[in-house]
Amino acid sequence: MADSCTTNRSVLEASEKNMQTQRYSQEKISRRDASSRWLADFEIPGFTPHRLLRTGHLQTLISARLGEANRTFPSTHRRHHVDLPDGDAVVMHDDEPHGWNPEAGAVLMLHGICGCHAAPYMIRFQRRLGQLGIRTFRLDMRGCGDSASFCESITHAGRSEDVISAVEFIAGLIDDANSPIGAVGVSLGGNQLLLTAGRVGNGFHKIPKGWDRIGPILAIAPPLDLQRCSDAMQSPALRFYNWYFITHLLRRASPRLQAREDYQQMLSLPRPRTLRYFDRTFTAPLAGFESEQVYYRESSAAPVVEHIQVPTLIVTADDDPLVPIESFEELLEQGRHEKGQPSPVRLHVSRGGGHHGFLKRDRTSWTDDLVSEFFREGLRKSRQ
Repeated sequence: MADSCTTNRSVLEASEKNMQTQRYSQEKISRRDASSRWLADFEIPGFTPHRLLRTGHLQTLISARLGEANRTFPSTHRRHHVDLPDGDAVVMHDDEPHGWNPEAGAVLMLHGICGCHAAPYMIRFQRRLGQLGIRTFRLDMRGCGDSASFCESITHAGRSEDVISAVEFIAGLIDDANSPIGAVGVSLGGNQLLLTAGRVGNGFHKIPKGWDRIGPILAIAPPLDLQRCSDAMQSPALRFYNWYFITHLLRRASPRLQAREDYQQMLSLPRPRTLRYFDRTFTAPLAGFESEQVYYRESSAAPVVEHIQVPTLIVTADDDPLVPIESFEELLEQGRHEKGQPSPVRLHVSRGGGHHGFLKRDRTSWTDDLVSEFFREGLRKSRQ
């Protein structure tokens, strides 16, 4: 039986530990609230579309060819092989500016459905952030870019577990509590990023290593309601986009994926003419979903956005032909404010811009400016 001195000491130690935990929680809440206030006050750069590119379709199609794709910012470049829990692996392209200071932070970058680390916008973002002394990690999703040869499964909008693996890898590589880790996702990558933050916030995923250093997050043109996006893609006016995405996705299939018997059986079916049919015959079964409706429901970020606790900016355009503005109705109605306190999540709807087009009068991209300003201020605020 423990004597009274031992018992009192145990009680005292437990009390001190509880007080430390409370102080840590209060500090985290205080930092989060401060970050949310910063996000609410953050001045988003103005956007005036090019006078000849006033429609969402023109903005979307022309911006896809925007240049500087071969002009990365001079840096120490490394390729990291990141193992995934199911046996696949992805590649991250790590660009560290010369003389990089860990306190300047790093940014994880996620591309869209037909992109990879070499997509023009990924290169431009790397340049702009590198000029600020920020380290970048451009992730090639499953089956994309340099990850293709390491995967026999596919990427899709719901791959939050892959984002967590990337975050934990970066946190382990930069083992410095004072080094913040931001993240930006474009289109499908934006949904993955929001889904991850929401699933961590609601407990679906356990808190990953280094998650206390995550933020801010920027999601550009995310299809956060996949069912609505699929419905929109059924329109005959979007026939070209369906053809383009399907052609690219079939062409991109990795050798390991092509060797799968079930994939070969899918190829024997009539060629999909819409993304919905592609998701029904390829995406859903290859990813283990019962149907495309189940895939859309379980992989959409919309239901979990309210659980995001990391300072997050979502940007979309009111004329995006691929992600209808109706996808954001709930966020627009809520105003994302609770009890008078600024929310961790802010939605910005641009007048014009298409699907990650945002071409300005000088034919440069507005999102390049946004990424630069957002992380220049946001990473600095996260250290305070």
